[in-house]
Amino acid sequence: MYALGVVAFAALAGAITTAQLVFGLRQSGAREYVLHVALSALRSLAPAVTGSALLVAFVVWADRLPLAELQAELPRLLRRALLVSLPGYLVAAVVTIGAGLLVCCLGLGISWHAARLAVWSVTPSDVVAGALSALGDAGLIVFLAWRYLARLQAGGASLPMKLVLAWTFGTGLRMTIGLLVSLLLPA
Repeated sequence: MYALGVVAFAALAGAITTAQLVFGLRQSGAREYVLHVALSALRSLAPAVTGSALLVAFVVWADRLPLAELQAELPRLLRRALLVSLPGYLVAAVVTIGAGLLVCCLGLGISWHAARLAVWSVTPSDVVAGALSALGDAGLIVFLAWRYLARLQAGGASLPMKLVLAWTFGTGLRMTIGLLVSLLLPA
């Protein structure tokens, strides 16, 4: 479930975000800039995709289990979730960048040669910053699952309602923490 979520969310996020940039920057003539902006997805989109897929996977997994079994299996699953978050980030990064480049090249008409050059402009610090962000986000999702997943399951709500509750609360908290952390970073 997690792997499918990462690929689906990454493709969707990469394509939609790049399309928004393409249409916004087309007016100002900054066509080549779109590729560099799309590749910044390493630092923000791919980590967010990783955490979102993990959040959905936790809720869907827990929905099928009785409460006692969920409580017994949760510690094992939490450790496993932290282990898969880094490979999930790498998959999300590749799919997000791939979807963004397809939109740039097919939607904006930027050459494949320019796209290849843009891929090579990615620095190791972009990947490290994104990986650290993905691990931090996964840690937050694991904490939320540890504290609230059994409570969510005990509530007896339907799967769609559980997803709405988890997504609403989790996304708001993730955004707030992201803003607080960004205040601590140098300009």
